[in-house]
Amino acid sequence: MSSQTEFLQNKLDALLTIASHNEQKQTHFQEYELSLLNSSGLFELLTILLDDHQTQFQLTEVALILLDPEYEFQRLLDSHTLPSSWQDRLLFADSEQSLHQGYKVPYRTRLSEYIPQQHQALFSNNNTLRSVAILPLIRQHKIIGSLNLGSRQVDRFQSGIGTQFLQHLTAVISACLDNARLQESIKQLGLRDPLTGVNNRRFFDQRIIEETALAQRNNTSLSCLFIDLDHFKSINDKHGHQAGDNVLKQAAKIFTDIMRTSDILARYGGEEFVILLTNTPLQTAYDIAERIRKIIASYDFKISSSHSLTLNITLSIGIAVLDDSKLITTSQRLIKAADEAVYDAKISGRNRVHYTI
Repeated sequence: MSSQTEFLQNKLDALLTIASHNEQKQTHFQEYELSLLNSSGLFELLTILLDDHQTQFQLTEVALILLDPEYEFQRLLDSHTLPSSWQDRLLFADSEQSLHQGYKVPYRTRLSEYIPQQHQALFSNNNTLRSVAILPLIRQHKIIGSLNLGSRQVDRFQSGIGTQFLQHLTAVISACLDNARLQESIKQLGLRDPLTGVNNRRFFDQRIIEETALAQRNNTSLSCLFIDLDHFKSINDKHGHQAGDNVLKQAAKIFTDIMRTSDILARYGGEEFVILLTNTPLQTAYDIAERIRKIIASYDFKISSSHSLTLNITLSIGIAVLDDSKLITTSQRLIKAADEAVYDAKISGRNRVHYTI
């Protein structure tokens, strides 16, 4: 083989190797894009972006900021326990101005070397980075967030190189995030009480089954508070249903403010509410119930925004606990026992806490 022929053959082999490598990269990107499009919900989508993305593309750091002035994304994620690895990597901005000072209008993809003064707040002060890609997430000509990629390789992200692909990718991610938000919101509408804004009975019936199984698997206590507002019918009869609705909304707000992040609140029906207290033994549950009872009893409920008249009401609470005593072994028995306990509290005079032994 002549030297000229050998040179051409080597050049052809090199081109074929590059073509094969590019084809593999294209296939890889397409598979990743499909995983984004096929994600089943917001939490799974965030898992792909924050965990899978970092692994698949061999990045040192991936961080995501979502524009969330109405706390919509954060409320939609309330039912999930976020991984500790997402701390300082999943952030929420309350205004477009605070989203990212490095962007200039119009927002555009920015690939550059890592500059601590500009970028350390975006990457948990990760000073091992050498190059970054700051990618605006745009939906319907409005920014909804920022995906920030970091690498220890100084030449991984360079201005003008790979920008077109990254812009395509962020367009897909933006659409997926917006769609996931809408789908989760629609799903939540079926699981929220429209009057008070807290979870409804359908949501509670699902969660009590899950939490009962989890408590039994981990051998931890699960307490259920069944709450019934005392003499609620008389409020409707005397002041009208609008006044009753206002009382329910204010009571729900008080319950929400008292609750811990791990607790689960729902409106069970009418003037009845339920709270699941995870990993909570009887004495702690009783203390929480007593605190709720005392706060409600001392609260001045407004019957309308335009009326100065206030009402003082009380409530009765029944407690049941699933623990290692094995007296209660199912979710159905747990809620039934709490319901029976609140009935005992009412026939004993109301404005008190009873528990099932």
